Amino acid sequence: MSVIKGSKAINPIGVFENGHPVKVVVIDDSFIDRRIMTQILRSTGFSVVGEAEDGEAGVKMVLQEKPNMVILDYVMPKMNGLSALKEIKKRFPKIPIIMQTSESDRDLAVKLIKEGAADYIVKPLERAVVLGKFMKIVDKLNSTSQLDEI
Repeated sequence: MSVIKGSKAINPIGVFENGHPVKVVVIDDSFIDRRIMTQILRSTGFSVVGEAEDGEAGVKMVLQEKPNMVILDYVMPKMNGLSALKEIKKRFPKIPIIMQTSESDRDLAVKLIKEGAADYIVKPLERAVVLGKFMKIVDKLNSTSQLDEI
C-alpha cells in the first residue's frame, strides 16, 4: 500500500510511521456526507472504526472505539457538535477532532478551535483541503507519540 518514490517507500496519509492505520470515528447526521468522508479516509489508508449519525451516539462510539482521530459535524440532532466536542475532549483530551459544517462562519470556527477542535472543514468537502488537514493531524500524532497514549 506504500508508494515508492525514488528508493524510499512513503506511507499513505492515514498510516502512522510504525505502519499501523490511524483509527477514525466519523460523526455526521448526513448519510451522504459520512459516505464521502469515509471514502476519502479509507482511500488514503485510514481505518474508519465507527460511524454515528448524532452527537450522543458519536460520543458513545468514541468511548467504545478509542480512535486516534474524530471527524465531527457541527449541526446534528440529539447533541450538537459543540456539546459532543466538549464531552469527547473531557474524556480524551488528546484526541484530535476535526469539526465539519456547512456554515462558513469564521466566528464559529474560532469558537470551535477555542473549545478544543484541532481544525475545521467547511462543506461541501474538497478532497485536497481535507487531505491537507488530515496530513497535518497525522504528522502531529506521529510527533507526539499519541498512538501509545490513546
